[in-house]
Parts: sequence; C-alpha cells; structure tokens
Amino acid sequence: MKKSLLALAVLGAFAGAAHAQSSSSITIYGVIDASLTYTNKIATDGKRTGSLTAVESGLVKGSRLGVKGSEDLGGGLKAVFTLENGFNVDTGEAGQGKLMWGRQTTVGLSGNFGTVLVGRQNDPLNDIGGIASAGGFGVPGTVHSKGLDRTDGQRLNNSIRYNSPNFSGLSFSAIYGFGEQVGRAVGGRSIGLGSQYVNGPLSLGLGYFQSKMGGGSDGSSDVNAKAACNGAGEKDHAGDTCLKTWTLAAAYQFGPAKVYGAFSHVKLPLAKVHLDENNKRKSFAKMYDPKTELGYAPTDSSAFSIGGTNHQSSQTFDIGASYQLMPSLALMSSVQHTRAKFIGAHSGRLLQFNLGAKYDLSKRTSAYALVRNLRSSDMYNVGLSKDQEPGIDRSQTAISTGLIHSF
Repeated sequence: MKKSLLALAVLGAFAGAAHAQSSSSITIYGVIDASLTYTNKIATDGKRTGSLTAVESGLVKGSRLGVKGSEDLGGGLKAVFTLENGFNVDTGEAGQGKLMWGRQTTVGLSGNFGTVLVGRQNDPLNDIGGIASAGGFGVPGTVHSKGLDRTDGQRLNNSIRYNSPNFSGLSFSAIYGFGEQVGRAVGGRSIGLGSQYVNGPLSLGLGYFQSKMGGGSDGSSDVNAKAACNGAGEKDHAGDTCLKTWTLAAAYQFGPAKVYGAFSHVKLPLAKVHLDENNKRKSFAKMYDPKTELGYAPTDSSAFSIGGTNHQSSQTFDIGASYQLMPSLALMSSVQHTRAKFIGAHSGRLLQFNLGAKYDLSKRTSAYALVRNLRSSDMYNVGLSKDQEPGIDRSQTAISTGLIHSF
C-alpha cells in the first residue's frame, strides 16, 4: 500500500509540474502482455517431468508502466528523465526482483552533444539485440545463454551512459557501472560499448560488455553478476573479470519481408574443472536414466549447464525472418543455436525453433500465437522459461497465445 501511495504521489507531482512549466513535457506510457502457455516436460523432482498450462506475463514484450519527460533549459539543452516499472500481469507483482522502478530509473541532459543518463539502465547490448528481432516480434529465449549475452535487457545499477547524436544513421553508446567498493576501485565495475547503423532497409549493430565481481551481495553494478560468475565466491574473486561478451547483429527489409541474423560470444573467465566424488573429471556423455540410475545425475546440474561452474564460453547464432502477409497480419520464424564449451569435457549444444503469427486488432492492440521447441545435447536443457527447466529431458515444447496492449 505504501508503495502504491508513493507511486501515485510521484505521478501527481509530475502532472502538476507539467501544468506549471509550459516548456516541460510529461508522458505516461505502458505495455501489457498476457498469454496462456502450455509447456511440456517440466522437471518435478529432478527425475520426472510434467506439463503445465499457465498465464504468463511479458512473453513477447515486457509488461511495463513508465513515466518520461523533458524540460527545455535553453540553448538546445534539455533535462530528461525516465521512470519505468516492470510488472507481472498474472499476479500483479512488480518485476525485476519486485523493485518499484526495476526497468529504468534515469535522469540526465540532452543536447547537440548527445545524451548523458545516470541511474539504473540497460547497456548497449540490449540495443543491439533489438536489431535481431523479426519485425518487432522477436522471440525471447534462454537459449541466448540465459541472458548472459545481454541481448534481452539486462541492467546496470549505479551507471552513467552516453548516447551520441545520429550521424546520418550512425550512432554510438558507452556505459560505465560503478561497483562502489570501498578501497577497491575495480570491484563490481562494468563497462559496455555499442555502435549502430540504421539507414533505410539496412540495420547493423555491434556491442561489447564486460563486468567484474563485486565484494558482497550488493557489490556489483551488473544486476546479473551472480549468474554471470559461475557461482564463484564473491569474496574470493572480488575485482576479477567474470564476464566478457559481444554481439554482432544485422537486419534487412525486402518489401513485406524482413530477414535478420545475429552472432554473440560469451566468455566466463572464472569457470573451473568439474570433478566427481573421486576427484576425477566428468564428461557429459550420457543423460541420467531414472530406470537404471546410470548416467549424469540431476543433482550435478550446477555443472554442464549455462552459467554452471565449468561453463567456459558460449557462441549463439540467431537467424530468422518475418513476412507481412496482410497489413494487419505478420508471420515469423527463427532458429537459434548455441554451442557451450565446458572445461575438460564435451561441448554442449542447444537448438531452438520458433514459429509465430501476430494480428493487429488496432494500432495499439495485437493478438499473437507462438510455438517454440528447445533441444539439448551433452548438457542440461536450460528450458524455455527460467523457472520451467526440463531437468533430465533433452527437449521441451511450449505453445502460447496472447494479447498485447500498448498505451
């Protein structure tokens, strides 16, 4: 209740400021994405799987409520801000760890020099990931190294970001996340760089990101730091680089058709060899069989999995196309392939197929249907949703239908 009252008070204050300052502008916007999804082969007790039909939020576009504005300071200079809350349609809870403004909280200055923003925000790789999206109807997926390649909207706290002006379609971005570690300047630090070229039917993007381990539970600017550091102890590796990743993406519009492709590379320097109870190396040669109780046991899922202790690197290819069959109907398909390298063991593979359709009921409301299948070999299947992994099974399929309303 206190959070709700505070949010209303903030919105009321912004509205009052909009009336008082004729040179100011305030915009309230949002997206609501709700879907009904059937998913098979979800792990129950580690040795068995079951299916689930559930209401999901933000499958195609993250559900959000935002407030943004600007004030003209004169001489071409503007003060700008954005407050953006993520929420779950199915439960009403705030997203991003139940933070009030978990998606964005930024304030900054904009002018002929570009834009400088301070706060909690996405890094440039999120912008590059937006290029690899068929007609604005991209398929989110844990197959992208469970977000370690950062193309699905990972964020930085305590950050400052610079966005350059647009030079005939070419633009640049840079971000720096302060680890804010006393006596340890590099602990928890993050940096990111990105460049985009968008001109007519052609879009190109290239981005790089690197983060270092902090020294405590809140000691990293990267909100995804623990997942990106192979579960390594923060005190033992404070200040060590735990993630390096880059992505190259391209898209081209051929009339009603659009094709796109992307390649991302993730490197995890803190990975280590996985040993069994006899201090011998394990190779993921055979999936666990609950009948014979032979093979790689589900209790060892901390290894041979994306972000696991021995996960050294990943390379992901993502190719797809969309076609505007009618002004209101678009079709899309894509294939995503990830090769994960594990120290001292076999490499694993993930392969995801996606088929979908979107029908625009109006300018602001769309209905969609989506079918996805994810398969793995020589590693654990990361699952089509972070909380619905298939455990010991190598394949998982999900069928979804949903509605998106934007305002």
